[in-house]
Amino acid sequence: MTVQETRRHETLSQSIRRNLRTAGAIGYYLGILPMVRIPTLLPFVFATPFTILFILYIGGEGQLITSALAGALVMTVAQQGLILGADLTVFKIDHKFQAISVASPVSSFTYMFSIALSELVFAAPPVIVLLLIINHAGVGLFAILEIISVILLTWITTSSIGFFLSTYVLNTRTAFITVTFISTLISILPPVFYPIKILPAYLRPLAELTPTTHASILIQSLEGVHFSSQQITLSWVALPIFAVAFLSLALFKARWRES
Repeated sequence: MTVQETRRHETLSQSIRRNLRTAGAIGYYLGILPMVRIPTLLPFVFATPFTILFILYIGGEGQLITSALAGALVMTVAQQGLILGADLTVFKIDHKFQAISVASPVSSFTYMFSIALSELVFAAPPVIVLLLIINHAGVGLFAILEIISVILLTWITTSSIGFFLSTYVLNTRTAFITVTFISTLISILPPVFYPIKILPAYLRPLAELTPTTHASILIQSLEGVHFSSQQITLSWVALPIFAVAFLSLALFKARWRES
C-alpha cells in the first residue's frame, strides 16, 4: 500500500494519533535523549544569552536587568528555533532523514513540528531558569503565562524560518553560517536586550520589522516596564502575524520534495 493510499484509509483520529506518536518519538530521540546522554551540551544553550545578560547587568549596574532578562528569553528561544535550520540541513544532506520522511506517511508539518519540539526541549532549561528569576522579581503567575505565550509565538516564528531555509540550503557549512547571521540580525541588533526607546525615532519602525523586537517589548511590558497602549497593542497584533506568515511560508513554499 502506498503512502497516499495509507493516508486515504486513515480516520481522523488515527491520523492524529500517528502524528502525535511521530512528534513524541522524534522529540524524545532528538531532544530529551541527547540531554540525558550528553549533558555537556546544555552549557552551549545557556552560553550566549546568559553572557550578554551578565554583561548588561554588570555594565548597567542593574538598571538594564528587566530588558536584559527579556532579551535573554527571546534570544534563547530564537536561537534554538533558527538552529533547527542547521540541524535539518544536516539530517537532510548527511543522514537523508528528510528523504525517508517524504517516503513515509509523515507530512512536512509533522516533520517540522517534531524537530522544532526537540529544539524547544533543549531551550527549556534556560527558559525555566529565566522564568524563575522573573517570577522571583515579583512578576505574577498570570503574567508568566502570558510570557510563555510570547515564547511559543517566537518559537513558531523562528522554527518556521529555520525549516524554510533548510529546504533550500545546499550544504551544512552554509546552513550554520546563515543561521548565525540571522540570529545576530534578529536577536542582538534590534531592541531585544535594550529598551526600544533608546533608539532614535527614525530607526524604531525599522526595528519593528523584526518579530523578536515585539516579543521583547511584550515580555518587558509584562515585567512592569511602561509602554504606550498603542505600542503594546501593535506588538500583540504583530507577533501572531509574524508567526502565521512564516509558518505559512514554511508549509507552502518550502521545498519538501527534492525535484
